[in-house]
Amino acid sequence: MIYKNEETDAVNLFESEIVKILFDKGEGNHITFIIDWSECDEEIRLVCNYCTGYRSEINTLECYSNFLCTGFLITGFSYKKTSGVYIVQINFDLLVRGFIKFKCDDFFIETESEPFQPGGNDNLIEDF
Repeated sequence: MIYKNEETDAVNLFESEIVKILFDKGEGNHITFIIDWSECDEEIRLVCNYCTGYRSEINTLECYSNFLCTGFLITGFSYKKTSGVYIVQINFDLLVRGFIKFKCDDFFIETESEPFQPGGNDNLIEDF
């Protein structure tokens, strides 16, 4: 199933874990997040097309500084449409704190099964 742009509100990403980030420098400058989805035993993909303006801040909590980073546990997913592009932001606030934010033309989440519960836009985006 594919949920595009605002349709992604149907997918709950809270406490799912980003386990891989793929950059495609070919046509379109895509970024793909491979996510271990907390709702099912499956990996899903968040694909963002024509990405620009990456910003991130990621910090390991001091008490976990000796642990290896094996992924980023999602605590917020936000998007905002402005001037014909989307600003997408993924927040982390457990073992690792911070965010990844960028602009893209469009984005979608691809799953093999239907979500158990809706997620929604957390509306955490400030000026970019």
